[in-house]
Amino acid sequence: MIDDVEDLGIIKVGAEAVLRKVLWRGMYLVEKRRVPKPYRHPELDREVRTSRTVREARVMIRAKEAGVSCPAVIHVDLQNASIYMQYLEGSDLRPLLDSHSIIIPTLVRDIGASLARLHLSGIYHGDVVPSNLMVVGEQVAFIDFGLSGFSQDIEEHAVDLHLFERGVSASHPHIAPLVTRSLKEGYASVAGEERLSEVEAKIAEIRSRARYVERSGLAKAGRRSVAGGL
Repeated sequence: MIDDVEDLGIIKVGAEAVLRKVLWRGMYLVEKRRVPKPYRHPELDREVRTSRTVREARVMIRAKEAGVSCPAVIHVDLQNASIYMQYLEGSDLRPLLDSHSIIIPTLVRDIGASLARLHLSGIYHGDVVPSNLMVVGEQVAFIDFGLSGFSQDIEEHAVDLHLFERGVSASHPHIAPLVTRSLKEGYASVAGEERLSEVEAKIAEIRSRARYVERSGLAKAGRRSVAGGL
């Protein structure tokens, strides 16, 4: 743990970690501390929290090197499974999507370009939803790399785009076509049209599997209902 840290309060309590705003040597930071899980053996728990902390910090550092806007890693405390990172002043993407702002297409194209940079660097974010995209001035920064990792697997990359498109479609269906188009334009501007086509094909496959699971679940529910009525 870094010394002389002033705790300024909890930002968020998640399933895996607690985020606090802290002050250290005149800088506002976020402390992300992974909390112990009592249902895991203590040694396994320590190993899991440590490995996930190391992976997340490495991904964030690599993302920065790839030119993707995200919090800078200031310090990693493996003993307490904590990352101290830059505190970003702004709000997540949801209020902007609500606002019908004319800058939405530009910002979403930037998101697509940043995703392409991540993927070309062998990184997937794993949880690309509007609440994990922070609007800072005229830029969008990626936050919460807790589910991220290193992979060249196109499915991992396709899931990133799929999650973002699905999230916007569910919460802001009226602008979803514009957002999807802007996202893909930004992605292709960095990764190229051929790579975008490959990712789109994988997204279609992912969605077809999801529809199959949904249909299968409904069919089973219907059979249970019929059986229950006999």
